[in-house]
Amino acid sequence: MREKLESYRAYLFLIPGLFFLFLFTYLPIIWSTWLSFNEWNLLSPKPVFSGLENFVKLWQHDVFWLVMKNSFFFVTVSIFPTMFLALVFAILIDERMKGRVYYIYSLFYPTLIPMAAAAMLWVYIYSPNLGILNIFLAKLGLPKLGWLGSSQTSLWALIIMTFWKNLGFFTLIYLAGLQNVNRELYEAAYIDGAGWWRRHFSITFPLVGPTSLFVLVVAIILTFRVFDQIHLMTEGGPGNSSNVIVYYIFENGFKFFDWGRASTLTTILVLILLSLTLIIFGIFGKRITYTAD
Repeated sequence: MREKLESYRAYLFLIPGLFFLFLFTYLPIIWSTWLSFNEWNLLSPKPVFSGLENFVKLWQHDVFWLVMKNSFFFVTVSIFPTMFLALVFAILIDERMKGRVYYIYSLFYPTLIPMAAAAMLWVYIYSPNLGILNIFLAKLGLPKLGWLGSSQTSLWALIIMTFWKNLGFFTLIYLAGLQNVNRELYEAAYIDGAGWWRRHFSITFPLVGPTSLFVLVVAIILTFRVFDQIHLMTEGGPGNSSNVIVYYIFENGFKFFDWGRASTLTTILVLILLSLTLIIFGIFGKRITYTAD
């Protein structure tokens, strides 16, 4: 009887958190899903049920496919180099390298900078005439680039900025995950003659699998949600070359006031994130090494 009372008490403590989770997460998802089957803009004060019409229009819209292409390109190109370098830096810091504290602050400091300030900093860096990046290119005898004003480089410029912003955050997560790796395994491998790369390839990479899985899922969600730097640096241009799905949702909802289409895009984004998460856990979840037995 006492155990049941304790379990009921535990559920009571969960109620406030579950309430806010439902109010600010699940309820908006339900609401946007319902709105995706409706026409709703300034011409129709109330939602008008339209079935799958919003989905069909998006399917036939070239900008939608360009936005989806940009979004998946942004995620694919930015995540894996960030994860790899974050793990390498975490390993180096964990091995008590010289200047360890300096590297920790240098890597993590960009994470602490507000996105608006970071975006303005990189707008200056990418400036065609005054930016240090183009000054460096000029000293090498290379032509200056219009990083944010060219459809060829605008998305790459945002990817580089996002890489710089997220690297320290993921390094810190990997550094925490490395604390759970048994040091005796490295000592045994060293005695057996394993080199630096071999030790980490055979011990570190498998045993930080749970951390890598967590970082991968979080990175996918964060990268698909990228908005601030696009809004402040390119506004999706030029010619939608740097437009991604969250900014496209913003444009449809708050520039064109087409809340039906914005809700449709939100529903698609939720489905993409849910599908990718399930696929990742389905493929890698059972292959993750949680112990060194």
